[in-house]
Amino acid sequence: MDVDSNTPTNPVYAKQIDGASIRLLRFSRSQNGELTGRLKQFELANVPQFFSVSYTWGEKTYSDTTLQLRTGRIPVLKSLFPFLRMVSQHEDFHDEDWWWIDSLCINLADSQEREQQVRIMADIYKKARRTMVWLGEEVEGDSDCRGAVRFLHDLQNLQPFIGKNAAIVRANLRSPDLTAHWISVSNLLARPWWSRVWTLQEMIMPSEVRFYCGATSISRGKFKAAMYSIFLCSVGERDMEYELVPRHAFDAAFNRRRVHQLHVNPNGRGLSLVAVLAYLGNHSASDPRDRIYSVLGLITPRDRRLVGNPEYKTPVQDQYAKLVRSFYEEYRNLDIIYFSHIFSRYSGPNDSGLENAVPSWVPDWRVYTEFASPVPLMASQSASEHIGNFRPLHGQNWKAMYDAPGPRLQAQANVRFHQNLKEIWCNGIILDTVKSLGSLHDCEPRCKSFVCARDKPLHGLLQEKEDSRTRNPIPPDPIRLLGSIARSLVLDRQDKYLRFVAPEYYISDFLLVCNACLDSETLSGATEGSPDPAFAAWFQQNRHLRFGPYTLEQLIETITSSTHPSLYDSLPPPTLQPTVDSDDADNFLSRFLDTTRKKSRRLMVTSEDHIGMAPCRARPGDAVAVLFGCSIPLILRRTGVREAWQVIGEAYVDGFMNGEVDRLIKKGTRSVHRFHLV
Repeated sequence: MDVDSNTPTNPVYAKQIDGASIRLLRFSRSQNGELTGRLKQFELANVPQFFSVSYTWGEKTYSDTTLQLRTGRIPVLKSLFPFLRMVSQHEDFHDEDWWWIDSLCINLADSQEREQQVRIMADIYKKARRTMVWLGEEVEGDSDCRGAVRFLHDLQNLQPFIGKNAAIVRANLRSPDLTAHWISVSNLLARPWWSRVWTLQEMIMPSEVRFYCGATSISRGKFKAAMYSIFLCSVGERDMEYELVPRHAFDAAFNRRRVHQLHVNPNGRGLSLVAVLAYLGNHSASDPRDRIYSVLGLITPRDRRLVGNPEYKTPVQDQYAKLVRSFYEEYRNLDIIYFSHIFSRYSGPNDSGLENAVPSWVPDWRVYTEFASPVPLMASQSASEHIGNFRPLHGQNWKAMYDAPGPRLQAQANVRFHQNLKEIWCNGIILDTVKSLGSLHDCEPRCKSFVCARDKPLHGLLQEKEDSRTRNPIPPDPIRLLGSIARSLVLDRQDKYLRFVAPEYYISDFLLVCNACLDSETLSGATEGSPDPAFAAWFQQNRHLRFGPYTLEQLIETITSSTHPSLYDSLPPPTLQPTVDSDDADNFLSRFLDTTRKKSRRLMVTSEDHIGMAPCRARPGDAVAVLFGCSIPLILRRTGVREAWQVIGEAYVDGFMNGEVDRLIKKGTRSVHRFHLV
């Protein structure tokens, strides 16, 4: 439900409704094109059968047609009128049908009524006999969707993708003869309805949903089956980038299929608010408060409780800060602040400026993100159900979790929020400072930050020139060092959903691909042992990154050229498989790409030679801290004349992800610090 705040007071809505009742509409269209109708108020608990509608408001311009009622007229949105016209002519619908249509049934000029109706929006859609999703007419401007719905019907009824049959089906569907059909489906999935925040709940909550494009339609169940067929057609063998439907059009519809599966799962615990907010980062909202309020029906009871009742009077930046405070009060945890790395004035391609800015510890959910990921951060690990993620139903089990402070220190967080909601205090320790950062150049990271783009070297290798006087006279164990780097590159996890600890053979796999990069330089042309191109590009950019006395290149050469048998005793045989980007692909290269590309993380070396991964906007001199209210280390940056800190983003620090800092405090090598975040 988008909102037009300029709707004038209308006598049609003279009788107000509260949070326990709704208005329903009956309408018909005469031969001369006039719309006439009747609005009637009902208690929600005793409503007759009715249809609801989900559609895109567009630019909120009105058509030349109005709906004539006995008490007055209601203007009809330009984007809604074609649907009303279609319904009035369709044999499946009758003049006696009741309808709930937000822009006609709610007095949006009355803020109190609007807030009350938003509170019960999920119940309205659950009560509806069926929700009609209006995707527009078959041809709208340059968007031609003729035949798209009929082709989706064909796709949902495909034979199983099993054995030899799978290759035959894929080959047939990739035939040039079907190009026009794929273009029509792509146009349909690119319609703006798929990227509006309110439409997610409107698709997921109702017991029955039907998609309409013009007069042709398809049920939600058949549509989901068709989307899975498109996915299977696009991922055969190793050609994951084979796009029958462009990725930007495919993702929103396919991800909604996943959300619906999670929502209806009888063994599910409900969807997490933060996971849904992250998913909606590439969706649009006329009112940024609706990023929160539009999903109230989808999220867990605990998360609905922390959001509270919808209200549209408080400034949006205060509401986002209040959400962090409510999150902490509910869960005694601050992991929500990690999302300020993705949702920040600094994360987008343009600076939004200081006006209406939020503090650095507050995720600014207004920021557009181009990609929606099932697990966008380490904080979204499977164990963090208070944060949550959209891993598939078959991936619900997990064994690993990050807990950097450990249970004893978590209890000593002593979090305090300033009443102005612009400052926060929390206990923690400064683990170290960032000394060097690896490069992401030529690695195609998802980072779109103008901070990183305006100065090209910032994504390059950042380290001081080597000073022989600071060299460690005793070289570290090269295998242990190799293991620390390898674990960092995969965040010490085996799978993309961060469910299981990385296996030891990932270290051998890392050594193998690094060595392949060095060997390939002595060969001409591609060979059977050629390294993965994406990893080769990363290795080329980071070969001179220093880890104590070694560069990465020197470390690999030291190990591979050694003839000492004991050096290899702790290394299991490598099991490297080709890189495949699918739910079931668990291998070193897939996890490496997920960390460096999708999460835009870069290798980090600290002043005391700890190794880890830092967010792309980290810089040498930043602090690596463990806040006791957070599960994962943070990169913080000093700011202002007082000792205040800005949140940069989450970090992986090998050897300090599971309560090890508690030992440092007990030994007296670190002391508790009172962090003031602004």
